[in-house]
Amino acid sequence: MTLVRSEPGSVWRIALSRPEARNAVSAPMLRELAAALGDSAADAEARVVVLAGDGTDFCAGADLAELETASGGSDGIDYGRELEDVLRAIGEHPVPVIAEIGGAALGAGCQIALACDLAVAATDARLGIPSARLGVVIGYENVERLVHAVGPKRATAILVAGRTLSGREAADWGLVNDAVPSGDLPARVTELAEGIAAAAPLSVRGSKRGIRAVLAKLSLDRESEGFRVADFDMMAADAFASDDLREGIRAFRERRDPEFRGS
Repeated sequence: MTLVRSEPGSVWRIALSRPEARNAVSAPMLRELAAALGDSAADAEARVVVLAGDGTDFCAGADLAELETASGGSDGIDYGRELEDVLRAIGEHPVPVIAEIGGAALGAGCQIALACDLAVAATDARLGIPSARLGVVIGYENVERLVHAVGPKRATAILVAGRTLSGREAADWGLVNDAVPSGDLPARVTELAEGIAAAAPLSVRGSKRGIRAVLAKLSLDRESEGFRVADFDMMAADAFASDDLREGIRAFRERRDPEFRGS
């Protein structure tokens, strides 16, 4: 069963294709997505990549059944690494990657959208990272992308207070570039992608690399000032192994408030 569809071309189109699960990403799906991104990166004819979701949603988040099974052991850390592999593949891709966001882009879905170079959302889309409601600590680079996009106070509202944004709010906050009515979303993304595909390839690739280099330098500057990413990553690993994560997932499924104990 194919979980990710690819359509090669100067505008490469990659679609998460698990609509019956609202494109919730499982480990096999993440591996297929990383492979599709790798294939498009190796294609000299590719000028831009559009990443979308089949059905009504971009990506509703992680596959909770798999996440629950993985929590408390090395499988949880492996799942996180597979997500990081996808996010890194987007960041290191030689051409711009555009997220086409309809419906839900929550949790892992929102993190994937954040990693993209450009994002266009439907005005009624829903974007957020409800990590505190599940007991998850997202990776450092994902926190960094969010803070770069919306600023520290708004990042706190999303991560700590669990704020979910409409597509219009996401555009106002800087989480996405633009928001359009859902019926206009495919045409708007196509217009944007074709404009990039028609631009000078060396200029486009060079500009993307320069922007990413600036962000990487800011990360290095932070670490040189005494912030150790490894310490943060240990906190994220502890959260993955916690009873709170399993309680958060159970509470979400049972539609009740979780009872977290900090362990």
